[in-house]
Amino acid sequence: MNANSLSTPPQFTLAQSTPPILEARGVAKRYGAFEALTPTSLTIDAGEIVAIVGANGSGKSTLLRRLAGVAGERGSQGELLLHGESLTRESAARVRAFVPQRPEIAADFSARDVVRLGRFAGGSDEGAVTRALALVGLAARANLAVDTLSGGERQRVAVARALAQIDGAKRPLLLLDEPFSGIDPGEVARVAVALRDIARSGAVVLSLHDPGLARLLATRALVLREGRVLFDGPAREVLTTARLSEAYQHPMVESAGWLAPAMIEKGTMRSC
Repeated sequence: MNANSLSTPPQFTLAQSTPPILEARGVAKRYGAFEALTPTSLTIDAGEIVAIVGANGSGKSTLLRRLAGVAGERGSQGELLLHGESLTRESAARVRAFVPQRPEIAADFSARDVVRLGRFAGGSDEGAVTRALALVGLAARANLAVDTLSGGERQRVAVARALAQIDGAKRPLLLLDEPFSGIDPGEVARVAVALRDIARSGAVVLSLHDPGLARLLATRALVLREGRVLFDGPAREVLTTARLSEAYQHPMVESAGWLAPAMIEKGTMRSC
């Protein structure tokens, strides 16, 4: 596969005889008088990789946390259905994993110990732990203490913990808030390939600061501004200069000189 393959995000089409993986009905969030997220309704279907983009403070993290059901009750409104049933902590434990923007990781644990925590609800499975570490490129560093790892490596440990949690799940849902923060391009490609693999049977929702990367990776994009969804649709149709200029309130241009990691099936990298 050459770098030109990046211009066509994967499209995974699955039969819709079952309920959407996630349905959000009028989800919203207030912090006192501040409306961080206006009432928003949407569905996430199997086969989708949904990128949430927008300027700082636009509500990306708030929407993602509401979709994950971890935003807390105070100031939260709306209903979430996971596989057609009301989302609860118990119903989500084995099929939904969430990676926050700044994951808290115990410094005195090894990388393997942290990833193993992802199996708390699903039962011990050392194979799942090993597979998750390999998928994010940390197999050789699995037994190192987390506080000896770089910031980008710690971020990958958090992603691996989520991957271990949903390993083997039917129609899993993975939600990630800025998962590529601090990760170098080659490892971005490796993690992206793992996300694409999950979307073959489940769904992935992630917030991203880089709209170019979002257009390469995602099948669908939500563009937010001031707590509301401005645009929602196929990533290549939504993430245009005109629409992003409106969202960011700053002129955006296409650049032929933009560089990105090639996302190929084995997670390695070629020149773009």
